[in-house]
Amino acid sequence: MNVQRTDLREPAVHVVLIDSRGTITGVQTHSGPSNRRNAVGYAAGDSYFDHCADEANRADIQALLKRKRTLISFVTSSPSSRVKHWLAVLGIPVSPDAGTGAVLMHVDITPWVTEGKQNTDAPITLNPELLQDTVSTLVGHFAEPQRNYQPQPDIESLSPRQYEVLLLVGAGKSNLEISEELECSLNTVKRHVTAVLQKLHLPNRTRAAMLVNQLNLRPTNHRR
Repeated sequence: MNVQRTDLREPAVHVVLIDSRGTITGVQTHSGPSNRRNAVGYAAGDSYFDHCADEANRADIQALLKRKRTLISFVTSSPSSRVKHWLAVLGIPVSPDAGTGAVLMHVDITPWVTEGKQNTDAPITLNPELLQDTVSTLVGHFAEPQRNYQPQPDIESLSPRQYEVLLLVGAGKSNLEISEELECSLNTVKRHVTAVLQKLHLPNRTRAAMLVNQLNLRPTNHRR
């Protein structure tokens, strides 16, 4: 297998946010090689479990959502029309509280599959140097806020309703769940989410959920 070094240095990383029921509420792809962009097919509104056929992996994710586990990892495949992609998955809770969903980070390790293995066989060994490269890349993606975003987001700039929406996003709730909880229309929720991301200079709801956890935001944290 001839693999370009750039493929190994820049793996595609797909960050998937799921709620407490396993529904995908947000997806962000840090693209590596352009031919692997959007290759895995995750989409907001889907059940993550529909993409997870292995019962052991499903059980690990359920344990993570129930906070019986604080960290999970496994290797899985994501078939496409032309080639099967192998993904190393790392899962962490959005917050220590049960019912707040989880973040699943998928690193495309397809170029690392041992040369000569069949396309349907799971990879057995990974080059340690490549593993270190990918870990560094993954850490680099999550260190980006220090360069691109405000290190101390102005939470006080949010209206009371926007702050409520932020907390619910932090709990891993989908827009539909938020609209039901706040008894408002789905379009209204979408506008609030957009306003929250713009005011806090965040690129997506996954970052927003992580911010809620990092700052330990609670209803009493915001001035009314």
